Amino acid sequence: MRQEYVKGLITKGYRQEFEKEPYIFTRKNEKECFVVLLLEQEVTGELLKKKRMQLDAFLKNQGFLSVYQLCIICTEDAMFSQTLLDLVEETPNVWLFAKDQRRMYRYEHQPMEFDGLCQLFEGISLERNGKVYGITKETFPYITVILILLNVLCYFIPVLTGHYEEWLDAGMNSRYLVLGEGQVYRLLTHMFLHGSWSHLANNMMVLGVLGVYLEPALGRKNYLLVYFLAGITGGLFSIALKTSAVGSVGASGAIFGLSGALLALELFWKGKIPGITLRRVIFMCVASLYSGFTAVNVDNAAHIGGLLAGFLLVIITNKLRKKST
Repeated sequence: MRQEYVKGLITKGYRQEFEKEPYIFTRKNEKECFVVLLLEQEVTGELLKKKRMQLDAFLKNQGFLSVYQLCIICTEDAMFSQTLLDLVEETPNVWLFAKDQRRMYRYEHQPMEFDGLCQLFEGISLERNGKVYGITKETFPYITVILILLNVLCYFIPVLTGHYEEWLDAGMNSRYLVLGEGQVYRLLTHMFLHGSWSHLANNMMVLGVLGVYLEPALGRKNYLLVYFLAGITGGLFSIALKTSAVGSVGASGAIFGLSGALLALELFWKGKIPGITLRRVIFMCVASLYSGFTAVNVDNAAHIGGLLAGFLLVIITNKLRKKST
């Protein structure tokens, strides 16, 4: 666990009892003792229960009437294993700390506060030297900002120079031009072109919201992988299912891919992203698809393809990652 959090515990009045894992910190008064166990590796519920019973007996033998214990398990990132999730589900007073995000995860059935430590840790995470409008340097969505800027530039440059129609003709996705003429690059270029200002604004607003949550959760490399592969897959679905000869443009296939990624995380890695619930994600996906089907001139095939691609990519990449660790 980062050293500033240990210093925070000491500032709070805690004393470190042992120099090796499990790191045990205690804060004592006349009748009560608060205990924080810091673990750098996974532990079973049975072992944790045994350790807690030993601490409880030891401290009560010292004369403390009440002993309150909290276990904080530190992981390299927030892609928690099923073992950890089961532990949190079955064992009280357990928080998870992701080192890469410097973020404490407290699940719904776990205490939101323990001896004022929640406020302490959140204050440390948002210190001035690591804060960017409430987001730490590690979690700031740089890639999302770059993608938004590229999309905005690819709209305003041709509009301001008078070449808007030419850019659309040169970069749009089209079954005839991709399959018939071999212009495969259009599966990529169409993702950065938009049919109108409102089309661009709507897509970039959704991209910004999703990026704030997903980029730090997936990591920048996987985030980019999902974005581009979902966008390309959406383009392929559009070619395969769309019967119209008119070409299509827009980042919505890639953005629906991010929605699919968010859905996969909430289904299989619940609690990965704070403040997001499965019900909200499902509602967002259904509402977005419904809006597309009830509107005109919308490439719903690209939406469906992107959504499925993002959903499957997160499952595949996370499974492969866990096999390699």
